[in-house]
Amino acid sequence: ALLRAAAPLLQEPPREADEAPLEARLRELAAAQGVKFGDLMMTIRLAATGSRVSPPLFGSLRLLGGPKVRRRLAQALATLERAEPAPPAAAGG
Repeated sequence: ALLRAAAPLLQEPPREADEAPLEARLRELAAAQGVKFGDLMMTIRLAATGSRVSPPLFGSLRLLGGPKVRRRLAQALATLERAEPAPPAAAGG
């Protein structure tokens, strides 16, 4: 759910001038989701780069480019959907 909520904000890699507003929006999203900002950034980093360690995230997104970032986010979301357990069956009477 966290990555799905962040994905629309990341459809295009941020230009350097757009980093502060994007960071503010991501901080708001993290707060609304009840998670730490760093945890949200790590989720995005893992999905976009495949690694827990990379150069600064926004710069990495720019280097990867919009099409590759969108494709990697979509792949990560698809993987997460396959891994999510099915909801429990409703109890019958």
